[in-house]
Amino acid sequence: MSEVLRFETFSSTVEPEFWAGLAHHKLHSAQLDTKRTTVRGEFVGGRRHTVRGNGQAGPPQKVAVPARLRVSQDTWTIAEDDAQQQQQQPGALVSVEGYLHNTNTVEEFKKYDKGELLRSAGTEVLDAIRSGRATQRPELLWPFLLLTFADLKKYRFHHWFAFPAVTADPPDTATEAPVAISKFVAREADLAQLLDEFAA
Repeated sequence: MSEVLRFETFSSTVEPEFWAGLAHHKLHSAQLDTKRTTVRGEFVGGRRHTVRGNGQAGPPQKVAVPARLRVSQDTWTIAEDDAQQQQQQPGALVSVEGYLHNTNTVEEFKKYDKGELLRSAGTEVLDAIRSGRATQRPELLWPFLLLTFADLKKYRFHHWFAFPAVTADPPDTATEAPVAISKFVAREADLAQLLDEFAA
């Protein structure tokens, strides 16, 4: 029996500088306007990091860190030239476009129809595929959504990330069983080098 294809889910990271940018955006640009705003995030690929024990003896260990979507102070800069934006990114980062929906009250934030927000974004992804725009701009295939409420009096922020995707019904399945990479790389030292180069 074929196995259903599964993909690693995104996790999200918010850099502290992002909140200062959101406060500035709320006060000087959006004010009470709740229309969605196009923003940028960075997809950071999964990596392996060397970790040394907390005062414990023994060699350093490699620890896997999953892929994640990060928003930071650069989130508010929308490059007019996407190619130039991509060239400026370090090797492990990919700039992606997302949509910020900022609410005016915590009640509005809590009652926001997240299902409709996801459906609408998913429809846009599907339209980009059908129209061929995703061929020219592959980043249209992985937008992110960020719903926020900024309580500027108490400097408290609420947020919710979502990563809309088009899924198949019935789900796609693998035609063959997965094969471990060690089947193709005979020596353990070569495998370690390959993994280190991938994480670089």
